[in-house]
Amino acid sequence: MLLTDVDTPKLQSLVAYLLLHRNAPQSRSHLAYLFWPDSTESQARTNLRKQLYHLRHALSDAGRFVRAERQTVQWLPDSPFALDLAEFESALAQAETAAQAGDALARQVALERAIAAYGGDLLPGCYDDWAIEARDRLRQRYTDTLQQLIDLLSEQHVYSRAIRYAQRLLRHDPLRESAYRELMHLYAATGNRALALRTYHTCLLYT
Repeated sequence: MLLTDVDTPKLQSLVAYLLLHRNAPQSRSHLAYLFWPDSTESQARTNLRKQLYHLRHALSDAGRFVRAERQTVQWLPDSPFALDLAEFESALAQAETAAQAGDALARQVALERAIAAYGGDLLPGCYDDWAIEARDRLRQRYTDTLQQLIDLLSEQHVYSRAIRYAQRLLRHDPLRESAYRELMHLYAATGNRALALRTYHTCLLYT
């Protein structure tokens, strides 16, 4: 499914919220207050109805995706759509299961799948409180996932792959001093003292 007509920030934000909370119906009063906190309740509900109207026209078969009832609205979790966040969370759940089973290879594969699924910051142009909180939470989970994979690969002495993910972690968070130290150790483990030294000087510049 491709939402080509969801082209306004407010509608994009509403769709994102419904997708993130797709496993439970969301009350209209809650959505109205969340997205239009400075409006009267009546005006906020009117605004919500207008956005749902636009959403229905953006979807070729709206009833398959969104259930809008008198008191609630829900993005149907079993509707035919693809969501990178769902793939990210599914892969992390598989990584946790593999870790509990002591299956290092399956855990590595799942962590790598989670990292590949992460499509970047959630709604980077939205500064609503709920979006900022969700964006920060997902960024931290992505950071933790990268760190887990780096640690796992380092333990297995797969230094070249660990280096690649450590570099990715630093691109994601250039101020993470511990990642610079880890990358220096990885370069040293491969005998590449020149890159270890270069990483040290880069660390001084950023931190």
